[in-house]
Amino acid sequence: MRMHKLMTIQFNTGSYLLWIVAFVGFPIGGTLAHLLLGPVDSVLKGALAGLVTGAVIGLAEWLVLRQIAPLDARWIVATALGMAIGLAAGIGLAGIETAVAPLLIRGAITGLAIGIAQGWLLRDLAPLAGLWIVVLAAAWPLAWTVTRAIGVDMTQQWSVFGSSGAIVFQIVTAVALRLLLG
Repeated sequence: MRMHKLMTIQFNTGSYLLWIVAFVGFPIGGTLAHLLLGPVDSVLKGALAGLVTGAVIGLAEWLVLRQIAPLDARWIVATALGMAIGLAAGIGLAGIETAVAPLLIRGAITGLAIGIAQGWLLRDLAPLAGLWIVVLAAAWPLAWTVTRAIGVDMTQQWSVFGSSGAIVFQIVTAVALRLLLG
């Protein structure tokens, strides 16, 4: 039987603010991947851009989470691998079109893959850690919807949604973390 480490988690108002500030990993990671690889227009570029972007996002999130919960740097690796697998699979299944449906499908698949990887790390910390998978599978397409709605040029084939979507994503996941981690 696994022991839950719920007593070591301190999620308070300051934690919400820190988690929301971690949104900077999204534009930084997306920009870095775009500079290194160009537009994400193939499964291979999806995997590579996912690794780069996911590592930066994972680092930003982990820098906050390590102050809240006993999570180590595996969070960075899980996020990078989850995003690489999810983005590549999303491109493989839905293509690279920037129309609403393929964009949302890619977002859901990417969120699902990251959710599975991160949820695995949360399993000892929260009895309902499996819900993290559902939250990310919904929050990724939501963030893409917000980014698209404000007029970001989707034809640039970014690996991740823009800052507006990232802020919404971080707010949604902050609430979810609060509920999951107590």
